[in-house]
Amino acid sequence: MPNNKTIIILLTAALLGACSSSNKTTSKISDINPQAVLSEDESVEFGKVYINATKEKILGNSAKAIKLYQQALSIDQSSAAAHYELGLLYQQTEDLTAAYEEFKWAHQIDPSNYWYTISYANILEVQGLKAESIEVYSQLVEQFPSKIELRYELAKLLLEQNKVGKSIDQLNSIEKEIGVSEDISFLKQRIYLSNNNVDAAAKEIENLITAFPNSLNYYGLLSEIYMNNGEEKKAMEVYRRMKEIAPNNYQVQFSIAQFQRSKGNKEEYLSNISSAFANPEMNIDSKIKYLLSSYQVNSNNKTQLIEGIKLCRIISETHPKNAKSHALLADFLYFNNQSEEAKLSYFKTIALDSSRFPVWNQLLIILSETNDQKNLLNFGKRAVNLFPNQPTVHLLYGLALFQEESFDEALGIFQAGKEVVIDNQALKSQLYSSIGDVHHAKRNHIASDEAYEKALELDPNNVYVLNNYSYYLSLRKQDLEKAKSMSKKSNTLAPNQSSFQDTYAWILYQLEEYEEANVWIDKALELDQNSGVLLEHKGDILFRLGKQIEAVEYWQKASEKGDASDLIEKKITEQKLYE
Repeated sequence: MPNNKTIIILLTAALLGACSSSNKTTSKISDINPQAVLSEDESVEFGKVYINATKEKILGNSAKAIKLYQQALSIDQSSAAAHYELGLLYQQTEDLTAAYEEFKWAHQIDPSNYWYTISYANILEVQGLKAESIEVYSQLVEQFPSKIELRYELAKLLLEQNKVGKSIDQLNSIEKEIGVSEDISFLKQRIYLSNNNVDAAAKEIENLITAFPNSLNYYGLLSEIYMNNGEEKKAMEVYRRMKEIAPNNYQVQFSIAQFQRSKGNKEEYLSNISSAFANPEMNIDSKIKYLLSSYQVNSNNKTQLIEGIKLCRIISETHPKNAKSHALLADFLYFNNQSEEAKLSYFKTIALDSSRFPVWNQLLIILSETNDQKNLLNFGKRAVNLFPNQPTVHLLYGLALFQEESFDEALGIFQAGKEVVIDNQALKSQLYSSIGDVHHAKRNHIASDEAYEKALELDPNNVYVLNNYSYYLSLRKQDLEKAKSMSKKSNTLAPNQSSFQDTYAWILYQLEEYEEANVWIDKALELDQNSGVLLEHKGDILFRLGKQIEAVEYWQKASEKGDASDLIEKKITEQKLYE
């Protein structure tokens, strides 16, 4: 709540201002109100209303204050102070037309008052009356020649009206008084550039450099002026001067690097950008922002990727304790198929900052892709504990457990994962598919079928479920027509997959469609001749076609590969088919 003593002082001062205003402007009063002199009662009444209006204004009651100032002006229209205060309130409430009228009256009643006049000049500018505003500002400059800011505002207004010469004159007059200043030089530079006078614009920045020789920003601006206007040799000369002043300054190195890159000077560019990135004073976020804007992590351009990796290494070496530096390097390495190195950089990232889920997720993907079971189990468990609401970590960790034949634990992880999936039917389908795989491994066929059915309900085009489910049905010799339909669909959705073609061949075999089965197993073998399973299946199909000698030859090939069934040696020895 405001201090009452302060309010009384403010009100008294405001009232004195109002009274002195009316006393000074008797020649103007007749233009507004024929009654030039107030009676004693009117003066008292005006004072009371004015004080109440000012009190409400101080208390923040704008609407009440406006009404009271209007009431005061109905008593004495010649009060410049009341017009001015009312104008301020209108301006505050964004009624600019009304504010313009009140500031205009205040200025006409008391043109010698600085605040009335400056408010009038400003509202003229806001209202788009630029010429009138210039006229009033010109009067202010004459009245208050020591106020430099008035000349600066006048110069800007003159520039907006394309009165370039007069604008420059005002700025030069300021410069004579205060010397070279950034605001004045920048404005003059802008004026000269707008008129394509590059030399004059450059001279203004050279003046700043002379006045402030250690400010590299001015050198940067000067080089930019030259670059933007096609004067590259002059720009390069400025860069050379910058490097002489601050050879180890990262801003200088970075600017030169950008210039050299624009000219296609690869060696000079890499030398300077490497120096800038090796400077710990350059903010790591600035480095990363530039790197990501200039190099695509997943680029097909190998040269660019290698350059990006080189710069990432510099950043990670310069900022070894910042997790972001190692994460960035890891991303680039991964997309350059350097998975093992990427893995190490992700390990460093997590050791410094274990809070970022995307890093963990990418690491688990790499561990899965490189079959690093030991680390996948270790980091997968940590990831599930850190991010229990992220289904992808459940899937990846669960797959690692499944590979280890920790079926019950894997099942629990998959079950928990499917419960936290939000708006991702494909991912939820994959988790149900994995649940089906676990139940199949445990020979819980009813439960596995239910899980596969749920997976296909969520994603009817999940090719892995279509393939695996149909293959397991064929092994059990159940629902073979359904299995055939699913397998055919998987081959349509994902052609040229040897495992999918083998599944279809084996289902045809179980349906005793041996000729067609032989066609499909040959398709599979065209893509993969190193699978003992495929070779054994080929032998079985040939045996059913009555080609016993050829069948044995394929069984022998399957045996050599080492991943055939337990019955393979018996088939070879006895030259009979065992299933």
